[in-house]
Amino acid sequence: MIDTEKIIVPGELIWEKEVREPNTEVVNGKTYATVLGMLREDRFIPLELVYKPKVGDNVIGIVTDVRHSGYSVDLNLAYDGFINSKFTRVSFRKADIIYGKIKFVDEVGGVDITDAKRLPTGKLMKVPASKVPRIIGKKSSMLNLIRDGSGCTIFVGNNGYIWIGGKGNLPLVLRTIKLIIEKAHTRGLTDTIAAYLRSQGANVKVPTAEERGGEQSQGFEEGPHQDAPREKSEEKEKELDIEEM
Repeated sequence: MIDTEKIIVPGELIWEKEVREPNTEVVNGKTYATVLGMLREDRFIPLELVYKPKVGDNVIGIVTDVRHSGYSVDLNLAYDGFINSKFTRVSFRKADIIYGKIKFVDEVGGVDITDAKRLPTGKLMKVPASKVPRIIGKKSSMLNLIRDGSGCTIFVGNNGYIWIGGKGNLPLVLRTIKLIIEKAHTRGLTDTIAAYLRSQGANVKVPTAEERGGEQSQGFEEGPHQDAPREKSEEKEKELDIEEM
């Protein structure tokens, strides 16, 4: 069997050639890791790092301030993101949970958000952003396992916020994501999680290697309708319960 996953520790040689990749360093024509990561099919995936927003990233955030010009959004970053009211037809309120895409990042890390949608009432959790690729998996294989096994709707932001909704097994989702974070550095993680879900009574199928092949997908579904009606309980300012992993 070909070893397609290998854990790389900081300072370890990744490639015998010069490869300019984030979280690596080139010395004498060879490329070394600067953070803990995993080599998967000749691609280095960091497992410990501080999230740096990039244009095109999908994010989940919490509206923290409403102004005439737009909306400030907590993105689990040093600086709030911003939704310009000129570029959205949706009206948000403080404490709304939004799902959108990064449109622009300035020189100090400020973020503009586009295509923002309001997510319904649900559970918000915060995870290390470095673990997001493992929670999603190749072609959303891991994320789909959790969805299928729990019956919950799940949105994952590259910034480390995860929204969980629906009428499924929320405690199972929380336990499963915690297990993924604990075992993010191990090989065969998809099979491990599938076995765990089955042990909890879930009927899940592990995708084949061919089905999981190709580049990692963000694994996002189309969000709820932007003009979805508010629940009566949302007339008052919401108190958010954020699960931290």
